[in-house]
Amino acid sequence: MWLKIQQIALLGLIIVISVSSLAVADENLFQLLQKKNKQFGDICVSVKEVIKEGLNPKEVTVAAIKMNYSVCLVVKCAIDAGASPEQVIIGALEAGATTEVVTRCAVEAGVEPETVAQVIEREKLPGLGYTPPAGPGPATIMVGIPGGGSGGGSISPSGF
Repeated sequence: MWLKIQQIALLGLIIVISVSSLAVADENLFQLLQKKNKQFGDICVSVKEVIKEGLNPKEVTVAAIKMNYSVCLVVKCAIDAGASPEQVIIGALEAGATTEVVTRCAVEAGVEPETVAQVIEREKLPGLGYTPPAGPGPATIMVGIPGGGSGGGSISPSGF
């Protein structure tokens, strides 16, 4: 019993440390972009510099867009820096940009439309070979016969 409690506590500690380090990494990236932006006075140059320093283009794209910079500007600058178009597109989508905006921005930045379409289609799918279950169909409506009973007979217009 005591061993189980220790294992659960250790697992909880590992999860807390992992989540904390991710939050610190994001915060550090935001701070780095802000620092570079103050240094250069241009977010485009800042994005290019940070990517050239070896930071993950997807994470840089996410951070810059979440800092409220233009999606098209960030996408163009990241691609101009030599970043993988796939990473940049995924980052823009992850930051909350719509597929229409990401498509337009990536194509304007020089990415082939086929490449953009492939990445977006792949990102929209839940997983390879996975088909989401169909939603529930329309509700069945049970309607009884007026009068509540079954009966036979003819209906005559004179009875109305």
